[in-house]
Amino acid sequence: KQWYQRRVRAANEETREAAKNAAKFAHEEGSSITRLALQFSTSDPRIPCTLVGSETRTQLLENIQVLNEEPRRDEQILINTIREKFFVGSHSWEGVGEEKFWTKVKNEMDKATSVYWKMQNATA
Repeated sequence: KQWYQRRVRAANEETREAAKNAAKFAHEEGSSITRLALQFSTSDPRIPCTLVGSETRTQLLENIQVLNEEPRRDEQILINTIREKFFVGSHSWEGVGEEKFWTKVKNEMDKATSVYWKMQNATA
């Protein structure tokens, strides 16, 4: 549960709620949202790259196993059900965090520029 809470912080509230409900639904159906997400993202030709993170060796081995398996028909149905039930509309993580990154870069550049000009004025 902890990894899930850390990962979804960047998304908007509506998307976080949809992800939480989708994970609960997947669990109730006897699967995991991680398994289904990996299967979806690696089988959808519109997604050119899937980045997989694991905090433990066990998670890594589970993820590798999922990636080496073809989704079963019932899992494909479950993936489609979750997409239709929880992610209709504009739920996306795309660009989330990007604004924060560039704001941080700008702030650091502003600080560096300020230090530079202070040093220039001190030696003038």
